[in-house]
Amino acid sequence: MLRSAHIAWQVGFGGAIALGLVAPRSSLAQRKPAQEFTRQELLIAPFDVDSATELKFARRIADAVRSRTDKLSNDKEVHVISGGDIRLELTKASFPLDSALPSLELKLLGNTFRADELITGRVERAPGGVRVTSQLVLMRDERFVQPLPVVTGKEPDRIAEQLAKAIVSLRAQVVYERRCENALRERRSADAIKSAREGIALVPRGTLARLCLVLALRTTPVTARTLLDEAQGVLAIHPQSAHAIEAAAIALDSLHRRDEAADMWLRLVATDSTNVTLIERVGWSLIFGGSSRKAEPLIVQASVERPDNLALLRQRWHVLVENRRWPGAIEAAELLLAKDSTALRDSTFFLKLAAAYRANAQPFKSIEAVSRGVALFPGDARLYALYTQFVRSEADTVIPRGLALFPRSAELLALNAQLLRSRGKVAESLEASRLAVSIDSTLRQGELLIAQAEIEMGRPDSALAALRRALIRGEDSTLVAQFALSKGNTLSRAATGTKSRDDFQLAMRFLAFADSVRPSVQAKFLLGTAAFSVAQSALSDAPGVPDRTMSCQLARLGAENIPIAQTQIEAGQAVAPEAAKQYLDYLDKLQPYLEKQLGVYCVSPG
Repeated sequence: MLRSAHIAWQVGFGGAIALGLVAPRSSLAQRKPAQEFTRQELLIAPFDVDSATELKFARRIADAVRSRTDKLSNDKEVHVISGGDIRLELTKASFPLDSALPSLELKLLGNTFRADELITGRVERAPGGVRVTSQLVLMRDERFVQPLPVVTGKEPDRIAEQLAKAIVSLRAQVVYERRCENALRERRSADAIKSAREGIALVPRGTLARLCLVLALRTTPVTARTLLDEAQGVLAIHPQSAHAIEAAAIALDSLHRRDEAADMWLRLVATDSTNVTLIERVGWSLIFGGSSRKAEPLIVQASVERPDNLALLRQRWHVLVENRRWPGAIEAAELLLAKDSTALRDSTFFLKLAAAYRANAQPFKSIEAVSRGVALFPGDARLYALYTQFVRSEADTVIPRGLALFPRSAELLALNAQLLRSRGKVAESLEASRLAVSIDSTLRQGELLIAQAEIEMGRPDSALAALRRALIRGEDSTLVAQFALSKGNTLSRAATGTKSRDDFQLAMRFLAFADSVRPSVQAKFLLGTAAFSVAQSALSDAPGVPDRTMSCQLARLGAENIPIAQTQIEAGQAVAPEAAKQYLDYLDKLQPYLEKQLGVYCVSPG
C-alpha cells in the first residue's frame, strides 16, 4: 500500500512540476534592483500527534500557522506554501490529509514544491490544552535545525500567533546564514565568519547562523577551544545538532579531553543510530582517539545486528583485539574466516588470532592458527615467516636466523624489508624488497613495498613504474589501484598546500593510473579537481610571464587540462555533487578567459 502511494505520489509530483509556468517580467520589474537572494519556499508540513483524536485539531493549528506566518512575512523574501496546495498533493498520492509524513515522503513533498525550508511539529496533550513542539529545517541540509519555542494553549489561532511570530523572528538570521554559506562555498572563510556573527548578534537564539559559523571555523586555523565554545553555543539551544556535536567531538579530541570527546562521538551516533557509515566513522574516531573501550559496545552491537556487514565485522575484530577481549575477538575472527576471504590472505590476521588463542589459554588453538596459515602455502618457507611474525619480540635474531636457513625465501626477505623500513633504513629496505621480488616475482605486494619505499625516498615516478610492474606480475589490481589512488589523494592534498602546478601534475599521474587500473568515481573526481587546479594555475600565471612564448605554453597547458577537468569531474560528481557543480560552473567561466589568452599569446601578430 505504501509503495503504491509512493509511486502515485512521484507521478503526481512530476505532473505538477511539468505544468509549472514562468511569467515574463515586466520592464518595470527589470529596472528594480535585484534581490540579494531568491524568494524562499517555506513548507509547513502536517503536524504529528500523539493521539488520532488530535488530527483535526493539529490540522487547524498547522493551517493557522501557515496563514499567520504568510501575513507576517515579506512576500518578496518568503512564500508560505498553502494548506490547500499541500492537501492537493497528498490527495494525488493517496495519503491521509491530516497525518504526519514519514521522512522520505516528506522529502518528496518538499521537492515537489521546491521548498527551501521545512517546519515540522508535534501536537500533544498537556494540562489545560495541548503542547506544540516544532522546528525549522533547511531542506538542503537536514542537519541545519532551528528549534522553535514550545507553545501551549487551547485555541489554535492563539497557538499559531505565537508560533508564527517566533518563525518570523528566528528567520531573520536566514539571510546571514545564506551569506555565510555562500562565502564558505567560495572559500571566503573570513567573510563567512563575519556574516554568521552578524546573524548571531541579530538573533541570539538562532542556531542556523551559529551552525554556519561552526562549519566556517572548521576551515580556519582557530584554536580548538574557540571551536568548542561555538559548538557548545549551538548545543545549548539544540542539544541534538549533529554538526555541532561533531565539531565539539573534534575539538575535544584536539584538546586531548579523551573521555568528553568519546561521549560526544557517541552522542553523534545517537542522532542517526541506523546510519551504518556514521557508526563506522564514529567507531574509528573513538579507536584512534584512544577510547577503544567506549567504542567496543557500539561496534559489537552494530556488528551483531548486521551479521552480513563485513566492514563492521572487521572493525569488531580490530576493537576487541585492541581491548584484549580475547573471547569476543576469537569469535569475530572465526566469523571472518568463515565469511571474509581476505582474512585468508592476511598473515597479520593469523598472527593476532594465534596471540588471542594463547592469551585466552587455548594453546592448541594457537598452534592450529599458525598451522592453518602454513597450510595455505604447503612446502614453502612461509611457515618460518609466519613463525617469525608470531615471535616478533625476537625479531632481531629470528629474521637473520630465518634468512640463514632460507636464504632464497622471498617472504623472509620481504619481512626483513619491513623491519628495516620500521627502523628508518629506507634505502636498505628498498634493496631487500627488490631482492625478494627478484627471487619470487609473484610475491604478494612485493612491488607495492618497492613503490612505498620509492615514494619515501622522493622518487614518485619510480614508484609508478613499480606499480606498473606489479600489474604485469599478477598483483591484485584492486590493491594496486587503491595504492595509487591513496598516494594520488595524498599528493593532491599536499599540492593544495604548496599551490605548485608540478605537484598537481604529479598527483594527476597517480590518479590517472589508478583510474586506468580500476575505474572509480573517487579517482575521476580527484583527477578532475587536480586538472582544474593545473588549468587555473596556468591561466593565472600566463599574463605575468614576460616571455610571450612561455605565456602561450601556459595557455595551452590550461587548454589541455580544462577538458580533462570537465570530463573527469562530471564522471565523478557523485562523490561531492555540490563541489562538482561549483567546479563545473567555474570551468564554464574559464573557457572565454582561455580563448582570449590563446588569441593573445598563441596567434602570430598580423
